[in-house]
Amino acid sequence: MLSEERLRLISQVAWLYHQRGLTQQQIADHLNISRARVIKLLAEAVEEGIVRITVNSPYLPTFELERQLCDAFGLQEAIIVASSNDPERLKQALGSAGASYLERSLSQGDILGTAWGTTIYAVARQLQPRRLLPGLTVVQLIGGLSTSEGANSLDVAKVIADKYGARYLGLFAPAVVDSKSIRDTLLSDHNIRQVFGIAQTATKALIGIGTPNLTSSLANSGFATPAALQDVAAKRGVGELVGRFFDIHGGPIRSELDERTVSLPLCKVRDIPCVIAVAGGPDKVQAVLGAIRGKYIDVLITDEDTAYSLLHLGAELEPPPILEETGGS
Repeated sequence: MLSEERLRLISQVAWLYHQRGLTQQQIADHLNISRARVIKLLAEAVEEGIVRITVNSPYLPTFELERQLCDAFGLQEAIIVASSNDPERLKQALGSAGASYLERSLSQGDILGTAWGTTIYAVARQLQPRRLLPGLTVVQLIGGLSTSEGANSLDVAKVIADKYGARYLGLFAPAVVDSKSIRDTLLSDHNIRQVFGIAQTATKALIGIGTPNLTSSLANSGFATPAALQDVAAKRGVGELVGRFFDIHGGPIRSELDERTVSLPLCKVRDIPCVIAVAGGPDKVQAVLGAIRGKYIDVLITDEDTAYSLLHLGAELEPPPILEETGGS
């Protein structure tokens, strides 16, 4: 039990700090004690219930939902934006949140791997760096597209590199070629091997998550033909990242399309220390869940409805099987 004298001292420090607005150093000088002791007394004031801290903010339910996502799926961080029935509005909200996260997380010496997609392009376009990072390297994780400006991996990487004054390493090859033999020939090229070598040392990655739906951006961008996407869906593929498809458990989907894709394999994406995925909307729930269960992403930026759906669907599914270590060729 606290003595009367100590209770008075704790209360006085708390009053000076919280009611009078004095700094810790001003309190220390006023009472002729050390600043370290002031800090300890303030902590005691909370422990003893003399000071009760409450947070009153409309964001509290969002923060709680983010915590639930991290606890349920082992994510490093989750960031949730308001849902919208307008796909374009949702894309811009996700892009803004993704840009804010990159602005506070990127640092000198980072190697940022980038993928493709209109949502990721929205992230790149909304970046407003407070300072240049010439020590940053931005490298593509997947080849480019000849159509669909804005979804192209070339656009995404170049915009980010330009805004930070960073080094840019382009992967000057198509994302998908006509045959496995052509893909293998491209991968044997010295320049392409060098880019992939650096991509495998990435410290962070910024990716979108796609679906094999015939109405998805993957189909609209020309990345895959309807027949190829139907083949993936028939093999229970639910999602895609860096051009590689996976099932609801995160297991890679073997397909003829996979053998023609020029991108980092899923197993190598999993090795990147911090993979930031930006995706949302009702059509992305299974794809995002598969990416999470496959341990391909560490930070998820999504919307509120998608977050609730992930928690609900994740609780319903059986535990994932042990994944094989390979993840695309």
